[in-house]
Amino acid sequence: MKHVLKTYIMAALIGSVALGANGLVQASDVEVVKVNAEPAAAVVNDNGDVVAVATPTEAHNNTTGIMTKRISQDISPATNKALWEESDELAREADLVQVPEANAYYQRLAVSVSPVAVTGDRLHITYPTVTSVSPVVTKEINDRITKYVQTLQKNLEKANLKADMKENLYITYDVEANDKGIFSVLIKSYTIGDQAANGLNTVKAFTFNSTSGKVLSLGDFGGVSKEVLNTAINEDEDLKAQFFPENLPVDKVPADFYATADHELYLIFQQGTVGPMSSGTIYVPVGKSKR
Repeated sequence: MKHVLKTYIMAALIGSVALGANGLVQASDVEVVKVNAEPAAAVVNDNGDVVAVATPTEAHNNTTGIMTKRISQDISPATNKALWEESDELAREADLVQVPEANAYYQRLAVSVSPVAVTGDRLHITYPTVTSVSPVVTKEINDRITKYVQTLQKNLEKANLKADMKENLYITYDVEANDKGIFSVLIKSYTIGDQAANGLNTVKAFTFNSTSGKVLSLGDFGGVSKEVLNTAINEDEDLKAQFFPENLPVDKVPADFYATADHELYLIFQQGTVGPMSSGTIYVPVGKSKR
């Protein structure tokens, strides 16, 4: 039996970016392509067994990341309130639109960033799409981000296929750096069950070289030692209080990080991994890179 391929309905950013009268790349110059909703489709394996159900999705005009309606008809009022409060906080903290200076844009030191919004049953997604003067860079960055977002959506659909308490997924993002050849963005997701009192925050950080489109690792910045990490934690009492005492000193440097345009590095500990859930995602500033 032929594979039945899952189709993700995503809005796409296309078109060239022009320069406005003030010498800046204008967000209004970027055309957003809207797509119509499609019916749900079963995803089957070679044996004909249904392994997931593709959620019907559609582009929508609310690109603020702020939820204006229930994510699902099955979600309880208390859970809906918890989701709304968490998503509202994430959305209002987010820096979604980036309009770089003309020189930085044409020298590939910065990119233009605009939000694309997709909604569906149990889904509320706002993710970034970038435009570079280089089509290669544009494709490299957008492909990697879109693949990650699609993976989260696919995992949710598979989990919900047989789950008694189904999950709901909210995604937004926050641009942390977009200058001097560094583009850093945090993809923030919040997952919560229909009847749950609280959900789980997950942060995926991408740091790109905006000249080449290459995703950068911590090693590209010279790495961070355990000694430097633990010193940064111990020197900040408020930061130190976010960790469980038994998890200090930290014995492993996390792979998740982001960099600023000036190569200031921030290491990321996911919610609930080294501290109480109430600490949320923990960001540890460890200073400038060695390179």
